Amino acid sequence: MSYENIIGLILAVLIAVFVFAALLFPERF
Repeated sequence: MSYENIIGLILAVLIAVFVFAALLFPERF
């Protein structure tokens, strides 16, 4: 994996976690 691929993967995971948390805890966002 290249450097750009690792950065993109990390960003995708962070966005997925944020969306998942927003769905679970809508009162906090």
